[in-house]
Amino acid sequence: PTLESWCPMAVLLETSIGEVVVDLHCDAKPIATKNFLKLCKIKYYHGCLFYNVQPNLLAQAGDPTGTGRGGTSVYGLCYGDQARYFEDEITPMDKHNKKGLLCMANKGAPNSNASQFFFTLRGDDLEHLDGKHVIFGEVAEGLEVLDALNTEFVDGQGRPFRDIRIKHTHVLDDPFDDPAALDVPPASPSHERPPEETVPARLRADEADEADDRTQEQIEQEIQEKEAQSRATVLEMLGDLPDAEMQAPDNVLFVCKLNPVTRDEDLELIFSRFGKVVECEIIRDYVTGDSLNYSFIEFEEKASCEEAYKKMDGVLIDDRRIKVDFSQSVAKLWNKYTERPKGSRKLKTTDERSGGMDNKQRIKESSRDGARREGAQRRQPSVRQRSRSPSRERRAADLRDGRRRSFERDETGRGHHRGQSHNHPPHRRDYARHESRKPDSSKGHHRRRSEVSERDSAQRRFRSRSRSRSPSNRRGYYNR
Repeated sequence: PTLESWCPMAVLLETSIGEVVVDLHCDAKPIATKNFLKLCKIKYYHGCLFYNVQPNLLAQAGDPTGTGRGGTSVYGLCYGDQARYFEDEITPMDKHNKKGLLCMANKGAPNSNASQFFFTLRGDDLEHLDGKHVIFGEVAEGLEVLDALNTEFVDGQGRPFRDIRIKHTHVLDDPFDDPAALDVPPASPSHERPPEETVPARLRADEADEADDRTQEQIEQEIQEKEAQSRATVLEMLGDLPDAEMQAPDNVLFVCKLNPVTRDEDLELIFSRFGKVVECEIIRDYVTGDSLNYSFIEFEEKASCEEAYKKMDGVLIDDRRIKVDFSQSVAKLWNKYTERPKGSRKLKTTDERSGGMDNKQRIKESSRDGARREGAQRRQPSVRQRSRSPSRERRAADLRDGRRRSFERDETGRGHHRGQSHNHPPHRRDYARHESRKPDSSKGHHRRRSEVSERDSAQRRFRSRSRSRSPSNRRGYYNR
């Protein structure tokens, strides 16, 4: 039998998300398989990251630094840096045509294999890898671990947001002799991260799994609670709830499918056998007053409410089988939330606003405030004052002063407007009497009167021309 059939299972890799058993091609690729077996034997891969996961392509590991630029072969560890890399073992028959193939990763150049390796995550359209990478094994068990790697969320460089590491390597069978310079540790290292790792740590995959150690019922319950909280927050933003954290009263029952003939007092009498009923109200149409066939019943104690829920659900009342459930309405709680303090998301209740006063004290304080406001309104003038800017106040004051002094009396007793001179009165018919008071010769007197008549005739011509050129008479002016 061949060496490959003699050791069908060679190495078991224990990762953060499961175990993978790989089958090595020891006879076909002895250099690569010996390198991989000896590195697993000395725990070289202990704690190494799967630092490069390309979805639906490959998952790469084997670099203690976690950067993709480190790692050395077992030959380099035994014989020095000149033997850090080993040659390729590629044949024309090697094809990347299967999911779960174990291949050597190199620096992008021939014969540059060291310690890094990768698993293929699909089985087709991988021809671009043929002739470039050594295929020295394949996954015999644990393909579901590769599927889990393929679904990991990664950053722009391909590193998963969770640290998925190789926790242990177990050599099941090793057909090769150990080199003389090989130092095999007696036990696995105690470190969780390799000392050579330089990349920052992220969330541990096993920690995430431990934190999610819940039953399916608990997970569903938490999801329902988060959905209810999000819906309550939306209702608060829309104004349908005063507070997202408001809880419905636990002593109120919701009763539906009532007969329209059922009255409030009848329903209260039926439910009062379980305890004292504070309020029983059948909801009615606000226009017609007809029953809407449902009601709310408030008990004084919570225990009475729970007992009524157990006994009255499905009971026949007035030939109708009613349905009883705990109320989820918060309509009666709106009056407790009256205002929202500045800078706070929560609303103040009436108890917080009143400082712990009871109802009588609040009524007394409100009556005092009303009387105080009424007295202040009586003392204030009834004229409605409108707030004005300083410039508007100055203009209003000037307007009032102008109205008071718009008409003045001169020394002669006749009234004239402000801004008009005594030498040029506004009325032409009063000009003769105005000028007659001034002593002057008759020649000069008649000369001034003739000048005034010429001036008045010129003004009349100008006014008639202006009226004819006005917008209302423009058409007639140009058509003449």
